[in-house]
Amino acid sequence: MILLGLLLMCACAAMAVDAVVQNGHITHAAAFNQPIDHLTLGGLFIAGAVLGIVFALGVLMFTGGIGRARRRRIERRTASRQSVAETEALRAHNERLEQELEGQRTTDVSDDATYPTERTHDTDRTVTGGRHRG
Repeated sequence: MILLGLLLMCACAAMAVDAVVQNGHITHAAAFNQPIDHLTLGGLFIAGAVLGIVFALGVLMFTGGIGRARRRRIERRTASRQSVAETEALRAHNERLEQELEGQRTTDVSDDATYPTERTHDTDRTVTGGRHRG
């Protein structure tokens, strides 16, 4: 879009400069070494107005393309910054959770050492195993 707008602007500017340089007489006009004899002064004015509209369209396309490219760069930059910030926040959250888990593990180990649990063994139970029971 930017390139097309730039090309339209350059073509219009070249045609206008060429028309001004080559036209020394009021009644005769030429553009790119092509004589324009069949136009009246009003027709030549209309042709100039159309040329101005095409130039304005080229300027509009050029500035629109630049603005769109700028918005895309800003959006990419913002997304990148948000991604980095989110990564840092998740990393800090992960470290905090690791510290909490480590704290819980040390608390559990110290509780087990302080208050030993009693294990009861069931010695009255008879175990029969295998395929053959007798």
